[in-house]
Formats: sequence, C-alpha cells, structure tokens
Amino acid sequence: MSLSASLDAASITSAEDSSLSLFTKERAPVTLALALGVGSHAVNRFVTVAVLPDIIRDLGGQDQAFWLFAAFEMAAILSGFLTGAAKMRYGAKAPFLIATLVLAAGSVIAGFSPVFWGLIVGKTLQGFGEGVVIAICYALIPDVYPRRVAARVFAVLSGIWAIAAAVGPVSAGLMTDLWSWRAAFLVNIPLTILLGTLIFVSIPGWSTSRHQQDQRQKERKKHSLFTRLTLLILCVLCLTAIGEVREPLMLFVTIGAGLFTAVLFLKADRSGGARLLPLEAFRPQTLIGLGTWIVLMISVTAAVRAIFVATFGQVLWGLSVTEASYVAALLAMSWTVFAWISARAKNRTAEMVFMISGPILIVLGLALAGLAVDTKSLWLFMTASIVNGAGHGVSSQIMTRSLMYGSKESERDLVSAMLPSLSSAGAAVGGGLTGLLAIQIGLISPANDGLVTYQAIENAGAILFYIMAAITLIPAAAMFVLRTRILRQEGVILTRTP
Repeated sequence: MSLSASLDAASITSAEDSSLSLFTKERAPVTLALALGVGSHAVNRFVTVAVLPDIIRDLGGQDQAFWLFAAFEMAAILSGFLTGAAKMRYGAKAPFLIATLVLAAGSVIAGFSPVFWGLIVGKTLQGFGEGVVIAICYALIPDVYPRRVAARVFAVLSGIWAIAAAVGPVSAGLMTDLWSWRAAFLVNIPLTILLGTLIFVSIPGWSTSRHQQDQRQKERKKHSLFTRLTLLILCVLCLTAIGEVREPLMLFVTIGAGLFTAVLFLKADRSGGARLLPLEAFRPQTLIGLGTWIVLMISVTAAVRAIFVATFGQVLWGLSVTEASYVAALLAMSWTVFAWISARAKNRTAEMVFMISGPILIVLGLALAGLAVDTKSLWLFMTASIVNGAGHGVSSQIMTRSLMYGSKESERDLVSAMLPSLSSAGAAVGGGLTGLLAIQIGLISPANDGLVTYQAIENAGAILFYIMAAITLIPAAAMFVLRTRILRQEGVILTRTP
C-alpha cells in the first residue's frame, strides 16, 4: 500500500471515530446539558426522601407529606406530556430555558418556605420544570445524534441516573448535617444556571420545518386545547391521588376515573388541532402504539419493587434503613451495568435479542423475589433485584431508541418527549394497582398506616410478586411482536434507500 493510500485510510478512520464521539465541538455542550438535566431530575426525585424527617421536625406537616411527593410527580407528568407539542411549535431552546427558570423559582420557594404548604408549592414548580427538562432531553437525542451514536448517549444517561440516585440522598443528608435541609433545594439554583447556559449556547432557537408541519395540523380543531388540557389534568390528578386512597372501593373508583379520563383525552387529542401525543399512541396495531403499551405496563409492574422492597428488607430480615436502601439500590446499579453492556451490541440482531430478553428477565426477577419471600432468603432477594435491573438495563434504552427513530419525522418530538412521562404515569398506576392488590390479598390493611407486619409478609408477600410477574408476561409477549415490526420497518427503509 502506498503512503498516500495509508494516509487516506487513516483520515477516513479518524473521521469515523470523530463521528461516533459524544464530545465533538458541536455535541459536547448538548451532551453535558443532557447529563446535567437527567442528573438534576434524578436528584430532585430522591433528595426529598432523605431530608423529609428534618423538614417535618422544622415545619410539621406529617399528614401532608404525601402531597410533597405527589405534587412533584403530578406536575412532572403533566408538563412532560405538553413538552413535545411545545418543542414542535417553539423549538427546544425557549421551553427549556423557561423550564429552568420555573425549576429555579420552585427551588427558591421550597428552600426558603416557612410553612409546609409553601414547600409543596415549591416542589410543584420543581416538578413542572423537571418534567419539561427531562422530556426535552429525550427529544433532543434524535435531533443531535445519529442513530448509531444514540446507544452511547443512553448508556451515559443510565450511568448518570444511577450515580445521581445513589449520591443525591447521601449529599442531601450531608448538607442537612452541615447547614439545613434547605440546602437540598437551594443547591438547584447554580445547577439551573449552568444548565440554562449550556442550552442557550448549544441549541438553535427554532425548529422551522416541524413548526410548519405543526401549523398544518392546526387546521383541524374539533377539540380546543383547553378541553384537552382539562382532561389531561384530571387524568394526572386521579393517577397521582391513587397513593392517598386506602379504602378498596374508592381506590378502584379513582383508578377507573383516571383511566376513563385518559381515554377521553386520547380521543379528543386525536381529533384536535396541534396534538399533544402522537397519533398512533396506544393503538396496539401500530409500532408506536404497541411500544407505548409495553412501556406503560412494564412501569406499572415495576412499582411493586419501589413500594415494598425496602420495607420487606427491614421487616422480614431486620435490615437497617441504610441496609435496606442498598438492597433496593442494587436494581439501579444492575440497570446501569447492563445498559452499558447492551449499548455495546455488535449489530442490530444482537440488540433485538437484548430487547426481547429484558421483560423475560423482569418476569424472572419478580418471580425470584416472590420465591425469596417464601424461603426467607435475603441473598435470593438481592439476586432478584439484580435480575430485575438487568432486565430493564438490557432492553429499555434499545426499545426507547427504536421508538424514537422509528417514528415519523413529523411526530418524533411528540414520541421522544412522551416516553419519560409515560413511565412516570405507569408508576402512578402501578402504585395504585399494587396497593389495591395488597389490600385484597391481606398484605396491608386500609386502617393501618404503619409498616407491613412480619406475619402479613409471610402470609401474602410472595403472592404480590408472583401476580406482578404474571402480569409482566403480557408485555414480554408483546415485545416479540414489537421486534418483528421494528425489523420489518427498518427493512423497508433500507430497501428504499438508494
């Protein structure tokens, strides 16, 4: 080979390596903004748990504690569902910058509030800002990164999420010891300034082509935006209030009302002007529709771990709060490790194997958790957390990427922004379903707000995990259909490419 040919080959390889980097001159600010945005969202979801005892000692409000978390989640879900349409109309920069201002304002109000209800107002604003931030972070991925680079992006974000979830509560506890619980909220102010600066310098201010497509959609206005927003707010309110309901009949009614208003909202949105959700959302005969059902159902069944794993660890095996938290954190750590593994899949066939394996591993992990409760094996219980995390890690980012890049160009913002809010909504529904099932099988009593008893766990704890494992078989089977649709669509695209 001649010297010039060698140089040419080296330059091509160098160019290819550069094209795969997340930190080229153009991508570096966006990559840092995405990492900071996802990290901020994770920290703000978890730090309140760490500082809540000090808040209650200072401000009172034990009977209002539920709404401190519910208000954040409700506002985040609502704003997340609105973000896709806002990005299509105004681009990414303006909504993102406004969201950081709302997040900062909420942090100031929460950090300086002299009363508990002021803290709830601050957390509501935080949730609204965070919902927009995380939704735009996801929506920016297909805008900025080629499809072959997206796996690296999701692997990095998975790592950021796990680190933030692990370090956030510890840092909040340390700041509380050194000064006050208020520091856990006020620390957001410099972070939002940095986040806003990164977005301001790196993101274009307008998305012209998509705005024009959005303008064409506005020609059909059978249902006003006000009607759809009202239905969406009622739906999110019902889903969020599930966690406060204890009486079985009212719990059933609340879940039913939430789902009913969700159906009305979807129907109104599909016949409205500028849609808030993709046209194919929840239509199981389509690629995007089936994907949304899988994301929702997996989030629903995952709620059982979030609610009961730490409690079971404390009651059944006598773990301390810290030790039980570490057992619960095994899922997040495993999720991150296996997300990195699946991000390094050699080809699309390997990715599809990872994707369909995920729900199967989740089923296995839930079943193992039930078996661990039956046999009172802490090691098996810990193994179940790892297997569950592996299931989410190997499949979730591949499925999310496939839905993002497999959607129509005109609806990509709607699909990308919807996915994180859909997971949160699924967790809300799952919390209600888990509570309803726990009451029916005798695991918890509606009249008792204390910890689950040892005897109740021994009698019924395993059953709850087995039920959730059985329900997860539905999205596990649906994932095989989704894989076929993804490969069929990508095959059509490839054959049409000159």
